[in-house]
Amino acid sequence: MKIQLFIFLFSTVLTTQIGLISGENGLHFAATLSPIEEMSSKKTLVDPLVVKEYVKENFAFTESVNTEILNVGVNDIYFVEVGSEKYVLRLSRADKNLTLTESSFLFELTWLEFLNDHQVPISFPIRRIDKQLFGIIEALEGPRYATLFSYAEGTTDINEEQAFILGRSLAQLHIVSDDFKTNLERNPLNIDQLIDQPLTQIKMILDKSGKKELKILNKLAQKLREQILYLDMTRETYGIIAGDIHGYNQHFTKDNQLTMFDFEFCAYGYRVYDIATFRWSRGSDNEELWNAFLNGYQSVRKLNDSEMEAIEAFVQARNLWWISSLSKMPEYQHIFDEEFWKYAFSQFETYLLN
Repeated sequence: MKIQLFIFLFSTVLTTQIGLISGENGLHFAATLSPIEEMSSKKTLVDPLVVKEYVKENFAFTESVNTEILNVGVNDIYFVEVGSEKYVLRLSRADKNLTLTESSFLFELTWLEFLNDHQVPISFPIRRIDKQLFGIIEALEGPRYATLFSYAEGTTDINEEQAFILGRSLAQLHIVSDDFKTNLERNPLNIDQLIDQPLTQIKMILDKSGKKELKILNKLAQKLREQILYLDMTRETYGIIAGDIHGYNQHFTKDNQLTMFDFEFCAYGYRVYDIATFRWSRGSDNEELWNAFLNGYQSVRKLNDSEMEAIEAFVQARNLWWISSLSKMPEYQHIFDEEFWKYAFSQFETYLLN
């Protein structure tokens, strides 16, 4: 069976999240780390008791508060139980404070409030006593943004009916977002972010590779640029996107109630990128799920021909972006071994031949 690059990478990342924090035994890159990347290499795990005290001090809860670690990854997620009510607290990486302005960070949170007000099924931020949408928890490596969110009931298991619902809900999210007005800044997910910067990062990692790999990367980047630039930038095709609808950032209950979550990569961009991200991941080796998701989306908003043709280009752009993003985090360096790169370049070459 054909193994997709995403599955290969995602399964390795899951192993890293469960078993590794520091990445001390990882593969050493040829490229040196920037000061921001050096900071992220010192990422520590904040004690749930510290999170508990933060919640007790900053939210108007009267019942007892209990906290525990839910997931350790790019960000750290804590389960928060207040009496019979459940929440999650997202503790962003300390380097997030250096790469995002406060205005950019608030863009995501105010947008999520807007979506919740317009009945889009998402996990939304809970305001603190002081009406702020986030606070700071001091960690050894520096201050980290802390945001409390509503709890998403259910599991990440998904069938064809649920994939249809997810696609339909994503289209609703896109349409509703057209009416979101803000003066807060947010960088676009454009060719520079998706192709040019990742290409530079990957070349730095592979600076001792042969000319063949660099030639493949250059050809890939050129083909992706041409296909993406061919798209028209209209109100329907371009706007705020979720940025990470890969098929695992949602929960469904047994009665098919959907909650989408994890929007830290939201941005202004082409809507088809969100669709391609599902194809890149959950829909990469399951045509039934992919078709159900696509049909669900198009039951609300019909994709034009150029968008349909661009899906595979955005799948490959997502590959570049994701590889580049993880490669900047030292705790994931060990996954980029010879086997990984051999498979990655075989995928890139296959795309170039089509």
